[in-house]
Amino acid sequence: MENLITLETLQKDLVLLTLNRPERRNALCIAMLDELCQQIESLTSKKATRVLIIAGAGPVFCSGMDLSEASQANLVHQCASSLAKTFELMRSTELVTIAAAHGGAYAGGAGLMVSCDLAIGTTDLKIGFPEARRGLLPALICAVMSPKVREGDLRELYLVGNTIDANRAQQMGLLQRVVSQEVLLKTAIELAEGVLAGGVQTVKATKMLLNQAYATRESVSIARMLELHLNARHGGEAAEGLAAFLEKRLPNWATPDA
Repeated sequence: MENLITLETLQKDLVLLTLNRPERRNALCIAMLDELCQQIESLTSKKATRVLIIAGAGPVFCSGMDLSEASQANLVHQCASSLAKTFELMRSTELVTIAAAHGGAYAGGAGLMVSCDLAIGTTDLKIGFPEARRGLLPALICAVMSPKVREGDLRELYLVGNTIDANRAQQMGLLQRVVSQEVLLKTAIELAEGVLAGGVQTVKATKMLLNQAYATRESVSIARMLELHLNARHGGEAAEGLAAFLEKRLPNWATPDA
């Protein structure tokens, strides 16, 4: 089986991590999330890497959670917990993380992008949060996005659910740069080199300083958002929304009794 995550050392202290499941549009299965966390923990412990660029193989950066896996009742909690652990680790790791996103970043995939310290998107990048159309709550993603995006923009993204382009995403604060596909990695490396020009311990301390300055409120902590996500996940609309997605049909939402 091909590795779900690949690593490439680009230069001293700089590693490229690639989501390597292109046949499934890099959908985040439990195994991929677990391997992603293991690689980040390993790179952190070895002290040989300071900056990590995260990219996706194939036509898109990441299509979100693997819903064929997440729709299995016995895997619901494990899928959500793996995503929550990943988001927590992206924030707490000493590594400075840079997302280099192209094609598409949806739902949990967009959350992974936003959980990076910096994000660069290509001009063709589309971003969307279709959770409500699946009967799901974007709870875990809300925990990483709420410090970065204005409330009104977040409401539009989650309640309306339409995809946005890279320019709109940059206006909202989801991206720091919008570039062509041809210079995506080059731009990510240039940002990384800017980080590497800083003092080793100073950059680590600066990331922790920023984490504290923009600490999520207790009401939107990842632990609380995991609880809310799981509560919704066990509801009837989640079951119908996921079934409709997998069966490639429109969901049949029941109308509440008056």
